Amino acid sequence: MSHDMILERDNVVLSEGSGRSISFGLIGLGGLMLLLTVLGGLTGDVAAGRIAIHSIHMGAVIVLGISLAAMLIVMIFHQTNAGWATTVRRQFENMMSCVWVGTLLIAGVIILNLFAFMPKGVFLWEWMDAEHVAGDVLYQAKKAYLNDTFFYVRAVVYFAVWLLLAAALYGMSTRQDEEGDKWITARARKLSAVGIPLVGFTSAFAAFDWIMGLDYHFYSTMFGVFYFAQNMVAALTLGTLILLVLRFFGRLHGAFTAEHLHDLGKLIFGFTVFWAYISFSQYFLIWYANLPEETAYFVKRKEGHWEIVSWIIPIGHFIAPFIWLIPRPARRNGLVVGIACVWLLLMHIVDVFWYIGPEAELPHGDAPSHAALVDWRHVTGVLGPICIFLGVLMRRIARSPLIPLRDPRLHEALHHENYV
Repeated sequence: MSHDMILERDNVVLSEGSGRSISFGLIGLGGLMLLLTVLGGLTGDVAAGRIAIHSIHMGAVIVLGISLAAMLIVMIFHQTNAGWATTVRRQFENMMSCVWVGTLLIAGVIILNLFAFMPKGVFLWEWMDAEHVAGDVLYQAKKAYLNDTFFYVRAVVYFAVWLLLAAALYGMSTRQDEEGDKWITARARKLSAVGIPLVGFTSAFAAFDWIMGLDYHFYSTMFGVFYFAQNMVAALTLGTLILLVLRFFGRLHGAFTAEHLHDLGKLIFGFTVFWAYISFSQYFLIWYANLPEETAYFVKRKEGHWEIVSWIIPIGHFIAPFIWLIPRPARRNGLVVGIACVWLLLMHIVDVFWYIGPEAELPHGDAPSHAALVDWRHVTGVLGPICIFLGVLMRRIARSPLIPLRDPRLHEALHHENYV
């Protein structure tokens, strides 16, 4: 296809109102599921309350993590001056620009925990329960970091960094569509040089606070890198799936080709292997050191009904996609990659469920742990934030061109060929 044909409006812009009803439907469905989860937690016993707040937290963590990883992907594309990625970058920018959804959901979880569930005796973060940590030597050693005031201050700092960076990067990209100023690309590259370490550090500490801090006895120096790897797989798969869907519906012909798909497939494959490497390394080091504060975290996840999830994750999140994506032809086939993307997104949800779900069970000695592996509040609590995020993302995709129309590297992207 010629350059002009590729950039025709019908190929790079969605028609007005595209997906509006589905978008509003997803947002409404997500809001309803969140409401049902909150009501189910507040009207039930303590066990029901713990499941509800932990489940909403899972959904919020999934949504936020995808947006943060998309932001890192955008900045890495800018920083490496990746010309081939120009035509695929906009969809990652769209995911990045929805970071406000994740921050709003996490803020909502914090507010619900503080004002709705804690008065009921339900604590998402057990270290906030003064009675529970009384006389706890390990908590006293961490109290300078794990205290209410510092916890909330850190959250505000994280939110500010992410929202400002996302707004600046997305604003530069869309402004270049209108103005055609090539120097905007240079400014985005300079901002990315600062933004990558900022997002890296803040997301790592957010993982310490909001996920690892659910069990304040546990600590892992690799947890921040694990959170990065986990989210990168999810963001790459969602971004690739969006591009495949757009192409299926008659857009991006010549702008998103088998060459671009192959590169994204290689990135998905590579980060899947990286996730497996980090996950195994973290587990192996904790197993070898055999420290009670660390091993108890994984022992809990290898007992009872959590044992089956412990087997599903390495097989479903690594072995199956590794075999599926290793052939070169597979990474160039839209159907094969699309199925792999859907599968990996499901495995991402299972992975987050495995890390957060066990913490919803009542502490030993208080009452028996919840008998069922999956409760209806798990489903509504996790899917609610995901539906809201997807609904907002659909509206964002429909409101702007599907590729950066006047990026100076566009010509390189449109003539991209893969040689490996």
